[in-house]
Amino acid sequence: MAEAEKAYRNALHYRGNMADMLYNLGLLLQENERFSEALHYYKLAIGSRPTLASAYLNTGIILMNQGNLEEAKRTFLTCADIPDENLKDPHAHKSSVTSCLYNLGKLLHEHGQQEEALSVYKEAVQKMPKQFAPHSLFNMMGEAYMRLNRLEEAGYWYRESLKAKPDHIPAHLTYGKLLSIIGEKSEAEKYYLRAIQLDPTKGNCYMHYGQFLLEQYRPKEAAEMAERAAELDFDEFDVVFNAAHMLRQASLNEAAERQYERAASLRPDYPAALMNLGAILHLNGKLPEAEANYLRALVLKPDDAITQSNLRKLWNIMERQGLRTKQKADP
Repeated sequence: MAEAEKAYRNALHYRGNMADMLYNLGLLLQENERFSEALHYYKLAIGSRPTLASAYLNTGIILMNQGNLEEAKRTFLTCADIPDENLKDPHAHKSSVTSCLYNLGKLLHEHGQQEEALSVYKEAVQKMPKQFAPHSLFNMMGEAYMRLNRLEEAGYWYRESLKAKPDHIPAHLTYGKLLSIIGEKSEAEKYYLRAIQLDPTKGNCYMHYGQFLLEQYRPKEAAEMAERAAELDFDEFDVVFNAAHMLRQASLNEAAERQYERAASLRPDYPAALMNLGAILHLNGKLPEAEANYLRALVLKPDDAITQSNLRKLWNIMERQGLRTKQKADP
């Protein structure tokens, strides 16, 4: 990597306006998580060749990940509007444009703008070249229709995703959820189990299956799946946090406590993690530890009504047990 970077910089020293070289240096820097430098070189590449769609795509992705959503949107839209004529590599260009539209659609979807997301996804379907792998795009179309409660259309696009890539795990999970909603429980279970079979190392698959089992009033099996998920994805906050919820719902409070502790250690500044850890410690009779976590949660989110209410209940118990003297003005 270091030698490659040196070679690119050496080449650019002699000729600083080579778009491909600027782009490749940006790519190398992005792969090394040097995002600000990568953005600088992508922008230089675009300045040198305003039709270089792949540079817009990677610029937009970095901006999106940095939370610069409006600038990311503008970048993706600019890319989608590049005229198709006089291009160095038309196939690569069309693939990058389709990817820009896919990412723009995802951004809109994540912010609740489903109709707008669908409009962008449909444009991506129209523009995608033959060599473009469409499974993720089709699955996201299904997700947008699902959010709009247009289940028949959602099912169509999930099936299209699986047709395009029969081993696409996200589509197995989303289609399984849809089948469960429409009452086809045994068929739904097959899709969850198939997702696990496709990659037994993905905690997220066990998590989705566990949620399904919980909804089918099979708490013991759900708890097993939650434990497995948290074991495999032990550094993924969402998986660990959801596993803790599921274990709590299955009344396995000691196991739930371990996972809430793990979640709080992964995100020590997230009030909900501390509040839930406080609640399970409270439930498990570890009152001073529960109090400490409620108070930490309130430092981060002072106006949280649930945490305030839980803390007052806890203090009443502690006073009765002689663990705390009544204060004149409790917050």
